[in-house]
Amino acid sequence: MAPNFFGVGRFWCSGKGGTLIEARDTVAYTLLVGKVGGVPMQMILLILVAICTWILLNRHKLGAYVYVIGDNRQSAELMGINTKLTRMMVFALVGMAAALAGILASLHVSFFWPSLGEGYLLRTLAAVFLGGTSVFGGVGTIFGTFIGCFIIGAIEAAIVAIGLTGFWTQLIYGLIIILSVSMHTIVHKKLA
Repeated sequence: MAPNFFGVGRFWCSGKGGTLIEARDTVAYTLLVGKVGGVPMQMILLILVAICTWILLNRHKLGAYVYVIGDNRQSAELMGINTKLTRMMVFALVGMAAALAGILASLHVSFFWPSLGEGYLLRTLAAVFLGGTSVFGGVGTIFGTFIGCFIIGAIEAAIVAIGLTGFWTQLIYGLIIILSVSMHTIVHKKLA
């Protein structure tokens, strides 16, 4: 069983947050959450990470291995792909991306608290599934996820604009996930 790192983080910090105001005067703050020509650095970093991930998935053997393992792990093993190593590498890359996101979120609000980011999981999954990634694996693109993120952002803005509470956004994200998984299941069964 994997350790609960949310619990470890809360225990380490005694459940208390801390200010990051002094970080505003650093170069790291400017490079990570500042603005370049009026464009937020988070947007530039998003595009850079998306391009690097696209290159990794479409122009590197690790990306081919990821798609093959996601489609059928047993077939990948029969093809000679080290599935355990590949999966560990992917989890490490996802962990690095999550750490970067946590740093950006903390610096953006100039405050850290142990529960920061817990509310992003549902909308992230909704964006990924809405972008065309299959829950069964082997199918998905960076561009689709990129578009899914913008659609989720537009949906969230629309929900706020019509005056609904945050619980409605969670309901809508859940419905998006259910519909996406249902559609992929139907298509997956028809193709099988």
